[in-house]
Amino acid sequence: MKFLLALASSILLVSAVTAQTENWDTYMVRMGGKPASVLVDMGLLSSAPDKLLPYLLVTGPQANRPNKITGFPDTAEIARMENILDLTSAFLSGVTAKKLAGTLMYNGERVNYYYVKDTIAVRNALHRMYNTHYPTWKYTLKIKQEPAWQTYRTFLYPDSMAVAWMSTNKAVLQLLQQGDEPDVPRSIKHTIYFTADSSRKSFVTAAQQLHYKIEKIYDAPTVAFPYELVVSRFTPLVMDSLMAQESELRTAAKPLKAYYKGWDASRK
Repeated sequence: MKFLLALASSILLVSAVTAQTENWDTYMVRMGGKPASVLVDMGLLSSAPDKLLPYLLVTGPQANRPNKITGFPDTAEIARMENILDLTSAFLSGVTAKKLAGTLMYNGERVNYYYVKDTIAVRNALHRMYNTHYPTWKYTLKIKQEPAWQTYRTFLYPDSMAVAWMSTNKAVLQLLQQGDEPDVPRSIKHTIYFTADSSRKSFVTAAQQLHYKIEKIYDAPTVAFPYELVVSRFTPLVMDSLMAQESELRTAAKPLKAYYKGWDASRK
């Protein structure tokens, strides 16, 4: 999965409302040239795999009218697809022990990823459910043995880039909830810490070449990274711009063994 530099807040907010228990979180990626929304139970990683649930079940409805460009259905159809997935979970509860690991919305589909105990009655029960209750909907139904839970650990669970996206997205949403206006340009400040002043000086040169303004140079010799630097760029509060800035600053900091702390977009 490739990282998607975009803020699809309407999709993410719909997803977030559906996950009220356990440690669920959501992020966006790009797969095969199209955007995808992933909702995943982050809390499963510490106990994965569960040896009692060795089979992976992937199932869910296909949208009737997805957007031709993004592949996402509209809000009303997303809600309808969620109802179908809720009934899917209810049917599964009657035939096998299960654990919902995540949900993927991509290319007109919204599918759940379950790990289940056995598959003896699962396939027939779900075919019967779809054909009886949703005969006009196309659907996906795939089952395979996967005792190591590799799909959850390497596909659903976010990689480092997705984790960075999740963190930035939460910070942006928090600012928006506080009444901030994302289209208004402001100084986006980034803080980086160094173990040596020579490394900081090298970073200053790189940052200036990337058209960042040097805001602050500060020494605090009592901390593990005693040399602080704050740089800024004047831009709107837009996800793709924020993530691009963070990515290029992290890239510049890595060979210098510097610590990128994060950004601040408050207009004080």
